[in-house]
Amino acid sequence: MAQETAPAKPLYDVHTHVLFDIDDGAFDEAMALDMLRLSSERGVTGIVATPHSQDVREHGGLPTFHDRLERTRALLQESGIPIELLPGMEVHLMPDVPELLRSGDYLPLNGTRYVLIELDFVQWASFTDDLLFQIAVDGYVVLLAHVERIGPVQERPALIEKLVRRGCYAQVTASSLLGGFGDQPRRTAETLLKRGLVHVIASDAHRPEGNREPVLAGAYDRLVELVGEDAAEAALYANPAAVVRGEPL
Repeated sequence: MAQETAPAKPLYDVHTHVLFDIDDGAFDEAMALDMLRLSSERGVTGIVATPHSQDVREHGGLPTFHDRLERTRALLQESGIPIELLPGMEVHLMPDVPELLRSGDYLPLNGTRYVLIELDFVQWASFTDDLLFQIAVDGYVVLLAHVERIGPVQERPALIEKLVRRGCYAQVTASSLLGGFGDQPRRTAETLLKRGLVHVIASDAHRPEGNREPVLAGAYDRLVELVGEDAAEAALYANPAAVVRGEPL
């Protein structure tokens, strides 16, 4: 992966799977700690833990989530890793999502109105537009996860343009820009960026190595090449910071 060459400043990663033994992210405390240490070494100052919402429900719900969050925070403190760990979930879009957000079973990002929504990788579900509209009516702001890896978006990037016009925001995974998921996600990420349809870069880290490692600022140089310094700074720094503070983008 590329070296971290971005300027040093507060850096938030709003899409990660660093909580252990709760989804397909970190297996155990040691792996979680390795991921957090790598993130810190690469300039990250704040992380939103966003396990898959369905996995959280299947592993005991919110009590399990808060247990893993507090135990991971304790690991950070014991290890002296200077990262702020914040709560959130990656919410796979299904018909029950609006109800589960209203009930508090599914969590937005750091208690704000921003909610990280994952679309189906294979098909554009018929309920997509209606559900995203309902989520917005309920007062949430949708941040669409790893849009460059969604099959229908790869075929028709205009799908994201339509959702952005309706008030959604889009997140791209840093390693996709560096070819970590292959040519098609990389090309799609570049297309969306050049069209001004990407608002947040995050790591979507699942492991301490490979294409799921916590890469974030390592994509800075490529971002600058594609969209210029101002847009790169916004997607890597200003917008993620605004998300965790609940401020408008």
